[in-house]
Amino acid sequence: MSGVDAMNTIDQEELRDAARRLLTDKVDRRAPWGEGEADGRALVRDMVELGWHLLTAPEELGGLGQSFTALAPIYEEMGRALAPATLADTMAALDVISLDDSVAGAALRDRLIEGSAHIVVAECGSLGPRIDTTFPLLEGGLAATHLLLLPTAAEESCGIVDLGREGVTATPVETWDRSRSFAELALHDAPCERLQVTGGVAIPLVRAHKDLAMAWDSLGAARRSLDETVTYMGTRQQFGRPIGSFQALKHRAADHKVTLELARALAVHASQAYALRDGAWSDLAAQARLLATDAFHAITEDSVQMHGGIGFTWEFDCHLFLKRALMSDILNGAPELVRDRISSSVIARALRRE
Repeated sequence: MSGVDAMNTIDQEELRDAARRLLTDKVDRRAPWGEGEADGRALVRDMVELGWHLLTAPEELGGLGQSFTALAPIYEEMGRALAPATLADTMAALDVISLDDSVAGAALRDRLIEGSAHIVVAECGSLGPRIDTTFPLLEGGLAATHLLLLPTAAEESCGIVDLGREGVTATPVETWDRSRSFAELALHDAPCERLQVTGGVAIPLVRAHKDLAMAWDSLGAARRSLDETVTYMGTRQQFGRPIGSFQALKHRAADHKVTLELARALAVHASQAYALRDGAWSDLAAQARLLATDAFHAITEDSVQMHGGIGFTWEFDCHLFLKRALMSDILNGAPELVRDRISSSVIARALRRE
């Protein structure tokens, strides 16, 4: 039994089945372009009722004590369904706050575990007792109750802002990806409670968790997009034959399948490393995110083309997956910024192996 397997007592496929049933029943991926809402508040309430917020919380704190790998199938199914809710920020914040012994941290941790608080996370400069700044694009900012601030100075402690207090303004931000909601959070002399955990500890944890969540979301959505495209290619006739029988299209689909499997293998490895905090877990999470989002982008772009031009019409949904892929490219740091962040340590490890 591996170290990760020993940490988990809940079968991942059972979690996947439960997530798929919920999301199939609750998510209409076309709704945000009609009269529906993309902030996902109702879906978050359903997640709380299913106990997803308890999964990785330590048992001694009232959680289920599972590793990150228990969350991976949930994140994957959320991508598959184009779910309008975000879970990653809250769960990443819980990873951090579980290490904190302050009064403020303990109170918020209890609320997170019971599901009555939802957090968005942002990195910032130095923190004071009051915050005056603006965060232009935060996923889930409209539904969040708190903001976890991670100072870039490694030795400085993190802070918590209660978004229900005066001095906080949340403004919806419309993007081309309506499957998720985004907000601008403006803080004007907003009070900030300090935690004991420092930015040097918190930032790697949060970045890795969110990178892996993005990787699994991208893998789920990419797989769904590719499956629907292959199904379409088997039914669409041209010159009296299904277009899926054309060699050029078969090879393109097969290449995407191989790329997707490679990205999935890296995501599995990186998730296990993160769960155990083993080896270069932070860099592996970033690499898994980069490979998965690249695959997602390439697959969804090709899916539109392999639909023969009607992929951008409302007859099919492949353009919805493409819009999510384009947004995933830039969330939590554009790919070139992520590569710059991890390049020195990746190169250093490669040189040590020579």
